[in-house]
Amino acid sequence: MIESAFSGKRIVVTRPRSQAKELQRAIEERGAKCTVIPLIEISHPDDEGFAFEQAMRNVSDYEWVVCTSANGASRVAPYLSSGKTCPKLAAVGTVTALAFAREVDFIPSSPNGKSLAEELPMSSGKVLVVQAQETSGEVARVLRDRNIGVDEVAAYKTEHSLLTELQVGEIRTADAVLVASGSAVRSWCAQAGPHINGKVVAIGEPTQRVAAECGMTISAVALKASTAGVVAALAGVFK
Repeated sequence: MIESAFSGKRIVVTRPRSQAKELQRAIEERGAKCTVIPLIEISHPDDEGFAFEQAMRNVSDYEWVVCTSANGASRVAPYLSSGKTCPKLAAVGTVTALAFAREVDFIPSSPNGKSLAEELPMSSGKVLVVQAQETSGEVARVLRDRNIGVDEVAAYKTEHSLLTELQVGEIRTADAVLVASGSAVRSWCAQAGPHINGKVVAIGEPTQRVAAECGMTISAVALKASTAGVVAALAGVFK
């Protein structure tokens, strides 16, 4: 049983605290001790969100709004009208879709930006890609290669959370550590190096790829970012 797999284990979740509450509760309900130590912080982009605000004022000009993360979708959600002028919505995965707080029109077969851009239905209208400031630009690039008109806008940026020596020790000696994004992996490796003594579970293949680039060993990948999917991946490393 999942509950027995977690019994007595010490698990560190490195998501921002506002995004970790449900997962922390689920882990602790199964008998593990869960500590939240954020590796990244979410903040306004360098222009304080001016370009994003401008895009949202004109959101009805777009046929599609495409979000590559739950952080982006949650920022778009308040600007969406329930009327006929609302654009169609595309989300990189189910967690991002939920952050829109309304039904979405498209989710790709695999939860990554490349699949999202390659599989998005062809559009004669313009597409707005809402993303992090530090994005690689892959989604917009693939869409343009398909001759789809694209605008890009940064809704937020991620910054490294400065770790204390105590927090570094807690992460390095935990039974399992959850890393939820490439940004989190880079934050850890920049501050403490890639080594972690326990099992490391990554959310999504893009996070796994960044970990490989940084020399971090990943024990398991949660292909679904839902609480149930992450809990199952964490339980699997203790079998």
